[in-house]
Amino acid sequence: MKKYISMIVASLMAVSCVDTVILPDDKTVDEDFWKSKGDVQLMVNGAYKSMLSTDIVKRLIVWGDLRSDELLPVATVQGSAAQAVLEDLIEVNTGNTQYDNQFATWAAFYSVINNCNLVLTRAGAVMSEDPSYTEGDYLADCSQMLALRSLCYFYLVRNYRDVPYTTEAFMNSSQNLDIPQSAPLTVLLHCLDDLAIAESNAISATAFTDWRRVGYFTRDGIQALTADICLWLGSVTRKAEYYNKAVEYCDKVIASKRAQYLASQRNTIAAAQQEYPLLQGNELFNEMFINQNGEESIFELQYNGTNSNTAVCEMLSSYASGRTTGYLQAPAIFAKSNAVYSATGTSANDYRAIQNTYKATGDQLSVRKMVAMSAWYVNSASGDAQAAPTTPRAYSGYRQNYVIYRTTDVMLMKAEALTALAANDEDTKTLRQAFNIVKAVNLRSKDTESDSLKWNTYSAGRAPVESLILAERLRELAFEGKRWYDLMRYNYRHTETVTDYEKTLAEMDDEKTAFVATTNDMLQLMIRKMPSQGTAVAAKLGTEPTLYMPVPKADLEVCPALRQNPVYSTANNYEKNY
Repeated sequence: MKKYISMIVASLMAVSCVDTVILPDDKTVDEDFWKSKGDVQLMVNGAYKSMLSTDIVKRLIVWGDLRSDELLPVATVQGSAAQAVLEDLIEVNTGNTQYDNQFATWAAFYSVINNCNLVLTRAGAVMSEDPSYTEGDYLADCSQMLALRSLCYFYLVRNYRDVPYTTEAFMNSSQNLDIPQSAPLTVLLHCLDDLAIAESNAISATAFTDWRRVGYFTRDGIQALTADICLWLGSVTRKAEYYNKAVEYCDKVIASKRAQYLASQRNTIAAAQQEYPLLQGNELFNEMFINQNGEESIFELQYNGTNSNTAVCEMLSSYASGRTTGYLQAPAIFAKSNAVYSATGTSANDYRAIQNTYKATGDQLSVRKMVAMSAWYVNSASGDAQAAPTTPRAYSGYRQNYVIYRTTDVMLMKAEALTALAANDEDTKTLRQAFNIVKAVNLRSKDTESDSLKWNTYSAGRAPVESLILAERLRELAFEGKRWYDLMRYNYRHTETVTDYEKTLAEMDDEKTAFVATTNDMLQLMIRKMPSQGTAVAAKLGTEPTLYMPVPKADLEVCPALRQNPVYSTANNYEKNY
């Protein structure tokens, strides 16, 4: 981390139609910079811009999608550079990630964190330098940086578990960068404290009508992130207080989005009668993933073509100019009428079966979401455009936002938390409430009420409702970087023993504490995408530490305080599956 952080300040980017690089060396930061409101805005925009890096978004896809049952590496690529990428993706996919794997690095996230820390450390003094930079401006800027920093730490905890935590802004190589890992509960509680402050000073969700409405971390985004962290902590610790807070914050977001929807519909009677602010399924794809920044969006990373979303292009669309596939494709379970869409008690007529993937290629499908330039319209959800190709976004200047939070994500978070809070299998009131949320999400992607879910099919207790929510999140949020974390929460809720989230894995290893065993149900879901290798992969992922990434090799070499995840104690401590 020392090597990477020393380069951070020299690589801040400003958000503009032209990539403007500023080079605030030590003297610039201390003497010539932080003098005006414009300087602060430049740095705030720079923090957002650093979140757009190809390294960040590639990891959102690899960590959140590839590790789950959503994606598989393609069979072949051309060129030595592409082959090196493919080999590292195969390592991740087969549970063989080594500590020098390019997708096991965390430097890009610490770059964003340090950019946030710079603003939080320096911006306050600008109020005395520039009267136009008011306390309100300062609090709003801090709110966004606290939220963005918390989002980065949340990603790091979910992928490495034990991570270095710092709020210090690093501006020169003489500072002490050798920071030990903190236990995950410590890190996430810090994040919740920061988010509480951020929420109190947040930008209103209706403050802007342009891209900033969902391109900035507004109150809706902060509340969605709070709910997400609480849902994770509830699943790990199994404490009702976190689930209750998750429900509370989901309700805040849903109420806000409904108010915005009613206002956009001029408070018509039809809009008022609609319980949730959702578009119809045949409209959603075009608004959310082609036009972008749609009504249902809460927070998404902004790409305008000049700042090309190279990561999504290479991973899901075209790994190199002139190629017809990305590095990753969807498994056969996403084919229409296959496992993903064959929900018990519903028809297979689901718009998402057409919108998520297309064009069977052997046993794999290409991704349509975030790739298509236009929606493939059919007369009904029963239409089959599965075999039809799509017109992809251009390889150069790939203009596709990356959605972090949207309305249905939050709705299904609430359903998951409610199910966990159900007193028992007979708590029909709570379980039915959770089911009704899932049905609302499911129904909007169907043609008629008769196509959607029926309560009597899932009324046997918590288990069928929980499985339904997990399946619905896969249908609704496919390829949006969510699935691995959904599986992880499911696993944590069902392990025989509860992990000690107040200790690092290294501490538990020193104490000879037995690591929590992974549940077979989670593993079977994860490996169903690769029948021939599944058993061998599952055997690699038998305990909690195996579900996390190794501490990057480069950081171990320069930071003596870091401890490697115990299952990666050596570089070659197990055989590969390929």
